[in-house]
Amino acid sequence: MTDRLELRDRLLRVVDSFEGRRLAVIGDLIADQFLYGQTMRVSREAPVLVLQYRELIRVPGGAANAANNLLDLDCRVRVFGAVGSDSAGRDLISSLAKKGADVRHIVPFDSYSTPIKTRIVAGAHHSAPHQIVRVDRESRLGSQSLPPWARMARPLRRMQGIIISDYGMGSVVPSSIQELRKIVREADIPLVVDSRFRMSEFHGVTSMTPNITELEAATGISIGADQQLLNKVARRVLRKQNLGSLLVTQGRFGMTLVERRHKYVHIPIYGSDEVADVTGAGDTVIAVFTLALACGAPTEEAARLANYAGGIVVMKRGTATVSRGELFTAVRQDLSG
Repeated sequence: MTDRLELRDRLLRVVDSFEGRRLAVIGDLIADQFLYGQTMRVSREAPVLVLQYRELIRVPGGAANAANNLLDLDCRVRVFGAVGSDSAGRDLISSLAKKGADVRHIVPFDSYSTPIKTRIVAGAHHSAPHQIVRVDRESRLGSQSLPPWARMARPLRRMQGIIISDYGMGSVVPSSIQELRKIVREADIPLVVDSRFRMSEFHGVTSMTPNITELEAATGISIGADQQLLNKVARRVLRKQNLGSLLVTQGRFGMTLVERRHKYVHIPIYGSDEVADVTGAGDTVIAVFTLALACGAPTEEAARLANYAGGIVVMKRGTATVSRGELFTAVRQDLSG
């Protein structure tokens, strides 16, 4: 009991120190759209459902969702990325700016379309709505890119932590982050990466936060629920890519943290495994994990806080965020009994 209470108090102190921390988010900015409707009947034109339109909601997704989470945790956030010169891009910039983010380093391109992921969510009148289909409108920057890291060095050196959110749309090129690694070494701050499709191309960063499917795809090894195999594979990745740690999310099985000089730690899922919506949960995890590291928390404690945050956010519908108050409550309820 004493150990649990001591852990509780340490985690609460970390959450209390979130306010005012300066973090940068670099990566692919995405507009997440949710089209809500009510199931009416089966169409006479084809064997498909007819939905009665209710509303369309657009919220920050991808790297913008990681930034949005940090803002709701009372951080000072600087966002580096690209959008198209379109309504979705303007909405993303406006949404983040209204919450207090520094958006001066978000670059609009006329020849680029802001990526949009539209989820159609519907249900019958007396049933909970659920996602029916997702429509993606993706675009790649191609030869366009963000300014060289050297030109962004001055504002980045004033940060206390940096997140790279790579959804494969061209905002981040793994081979070009050498200057960024130099910046974080000199500033002694964490650099944490979440890469959907190019995990194996990032070297020399503080940590990465893949889900189990991404780790399997990057290594070509089917891991499943085998914790010993996960540990073995993760340690091989740590050595090969010169990483400090890996935080592997595993859905209803929780998370596993693997560090170079420590035994792996498996953290069971917080809350119910009957989740409402996993959309954007990975963005919440990397936001809280990096923020806790930026506050000086040991890696395991940062991972535990990220696990609480992930458990909270998957019980919400849509692309959601977590607040400091919710984290305080979760930690107290889980570790006080």
